[in-house]
Amino acid sequence: MNVLLCATRGTRLTEPARRLDETPAYPGWDGLPGPDPLPVGAPFEPIGPDEDHDGIVPGGMWKSDERGFLVAAGPRGTFVLHPDDAVGLTPHPDPYRLIGCCGPDGTAGVNHVCGCGAEVAVGADRTSGYETRLVPDAVRVEAAA
Repeated sequence: MNVLLCATRGTRLTEPARRLDETPAYPGWDGLPGPDPLPVGAPFEPIGPDEDHDGIVPGGMWKSDERGFLVAAGPRGTFVLHPDDAVGLTPHPDPYRLIGCCGPDGTAGVNHVCGCGAEVAVGADRTSGYETRLVPDAVRVEAAA
């Protein structure tokens, strides 16, 4: 078992958890975001007209702007947790980061901070899934005591 800590101050961000050896196979459209290690959140990049596109994450919501359809180009290899398994996180102080029709949806990038103020997680509540993704460069893994 391991715990994930804030890379800035060493604050605990999870209770002891185990890492899965591999990501389960993506079962196709099930209403949920695709598995790791796909990119998540901002920034978003346009997708070419001949490229396959199934939302900003597989099976997820769609996003577009004047450039056309967009795909997530945010962090890859995030640690995916149920939101209740993360501890010590607070919503980002920038209200723009907390956009979403029914709660933060992660489309504005990192939207949760550690108690020290470091940007550590992308949370999605209700609109595009229900998960917290800890950003790899913002956390470190240690064996649970």
